[in-house]
Amino acid sequence: MFQPSASPFAYVLLLVGLAAPAQAAPAGGAAPRSVVLTGKAGESPQLYLSPDAPTLILLDASIVRESVQVEGRARFSRVDPGDEGITLALAAPLAPKERLALRFTYREGTPSSVMFLLTSQPGTVDTVVNVSRPQQTVEACRVELSATRERCETQRKELEELKSRPPAVSPASMAFSGLVDVKGMRVRDFMAECSRVKGEFGAAECRGLAASTWTVVALEVSNPGPEPWAPAWAEVMPAAGGEPRRARAVLSGHVTIPPGDAVTVAVEVEMPWRKQGAWLNEPHTLRVCNADGSRCLSIPKLTL
Repeated sequence: MFQPSASPFAYVLLLVGLAAPAQAAPAGGAAPRSVVLTGKAGESPQLYLSPDAPTLILLDASIVRESVQVEGRARFSRVDPGDEGITLALAAPLAPKERLALRFTYREGTPSSVMFLLTSQPGTVDTVVNVSRPQQTVEACRVELSATRERCETQRKELEELKSRPPAVSPASMAFSGLVDVKGMRVRDFMAECSRVKGEFGAAECRGLAASTWTVVALEVSNPGPEPWAPAWAEVMPAAGGEPRRARAVLSGHVTIPPGDAVTVAVEVEMPWRKQGAWLNEPHTLRVCNADGSRCLSIPKLTL
């Protein structure tokens, strides 16, 4: 006795797709047919269609609805993809030996992308077609998992590279941003201050840039330790006392600084409006830390 391998949703599709009397199977109704996809190159099973009855393709797994493509779409009165099924209805008979391609992609598993050839044959109509794929072996699952991990690792590296890129800056963009008013900005070296760095990291090429409402500290951070370090946040503490001020942005040449490497890091701090004479004049302690705050670079007496 035939037992179709279909989900409850597929049975709903069957009832909806074949409920109308005009879509009933021809007299003597064709029995459901089973097709097992092997994934071999060039595999294109044929399905036999007729305008006298719709064809319902029941699948054993979810597909990407948007991936369903039917050659000669205008030849069909109905192309209705579902999560685990596709209903097709011809508007007019196909010519002898004519074949139209049906393509779609599964959400997961192999084969992932498949193609059927839609044709006609006198006296033969596929009203219900159960499509399945063979169960994957353990080795096949391992190969697919390895490939998925490789893709994820590639995407992770691409995302890391994108995150490390600073925003595009030009003199024109500075003018439009309003970051610099008519009083301009001040720049000074922090070489002496960098020599007082505390913690496991080193700092060099330190300098500060300031304007009426902001200060940026740029420095080259070296990581001599055995573990990589990823600067994630920063804060400045006024030497005169008061609440620490969290940095508005922390930019790094690379998301992670490998052991033995050095990377330029820029820390942007929003400051209360101050007169030009106060720029880069008030002592602070700068802390730059990883996400959980367990590893930090600290520079005291930095004038911001």
